[in-house]
Amino acid sequence: MMNWKKSCQAAGLIAVMTFSLVGCNSEPSYTPQEIIDQALQESKEPLTYYGEYTLDMGELGGKAQVKEWVKDSNRRIEMTGDNGEHVITVKNDAKVISYDVTEKTAYTMDYSQHELDSLQSPKDQVQLIFNMVKDTHDIKIAGEEKVAGRDTYKIVAKTKKTESLFGDIEAWIDKKTWLTLKMKTDSAGTHMITEYSKINFGEKIDAQQFTLDLPKDVTIQEISGQDTSASISLDDVKQQLEKFLLVPEVNGLALDNITMVKGIEERPEYSFDYVLDGELAFFVTIFKADASVADIGPILNEKEIDIRGQKGTVMDGENFRSLAWQENGYQYSMVGQNPEITVEDLLSYAQQMTVVQ
Repeated sequence: MMNWKKSCQAAGLIAVMTFSLVGCNSEPSYTPQEIIDQALQESKEPLTYYGEYTLDMGELGGKAQVKEWVKDSNRRIEMTGDNGEHVITVKNDAKVISYDVTEKTAYTMDYSQHELDSLQSPKDQVQLIFNMVKDTHDIKIAGEEKVAGRDTYKIVAKTKKTESLFGDIEAWIDKKTWLTLKMKTDSAGTHMITEYSKINFGEKIDAQQFTLDLPKDVTIQEISGQDTSASISLDDVKQQLEKFLLVPEVNGLALDNITMVKGIEERPEYSFDYVLDGELAFFVTIFKADASVADIGPILNEKEIDIRGQKGTVMDGENFRSLAWQENGYQYSMVGQNPEITVEDLLSYAQQMTVVQ
């Protein structure tokens, strides 16, 4: 079983860190879409509360118990996994710090207030999800239930067809505060449930909760909140990667731009943007594969597929199409940027790839 911490990192720890949605207080009857719209509105008065919830990622990641302190734009999350993992994450007006207590490592990220305001909150993420599924899912009110002792609307989004980037979604939204007190997702056999067991509004929270003094023996890595990608020439990529695959520039296809960014543990990752007859077509990312990283298999609605004689995965949704595979020590991904580019087109381009060195 893969531990919950690595699974959360794969899914995006910030999504877990800021689970709740904030909106406005109102009591009239609403349609499902109106409730969703209402729940996703900005709150006029930021909430202050202390909460406890369980994050259950099933066989993929196990369970974690979470404690949460929220005051204005400040947030503190303490997550403890079933296997003893313990991570504390604090967000305040100046930075985000994520401290892995058991591993004695920490990541820090400094921001200006403007940059913090622009960070995608879970409210933004859920809004994005509902916008993405409004054409592929049937959304309805499935009743009113109590969660953590509070009255909620239960909203259910059911997929209209099996081929969808997102599976079924259920959300329990608090009637008074419009926080999402419970969320359940079921996609490609992967189940995830987040549910509050306790939430106390108006809790008196000391400002000291939103500072984190790290022990001297902790290894600290700073992460930039800035876009660190930089353009790079093909000759420079050849020197650094030595021998790799690229799609040939034929039949109106042209390599438009190459960028490099430092990924996990400062690993260089290269992105190649392709245009077809002057229009964005797809991009290819390449980096050296890490044999120490466990293969967790297909996620979301990825399916296993043969790509260039290698075991790979494909994702074919209405809004997102991609391929991923490893070959000769490199990890490759190909992502469509034009809705006219089909998965079959991407597979054809992958098959055409030739070695450059």
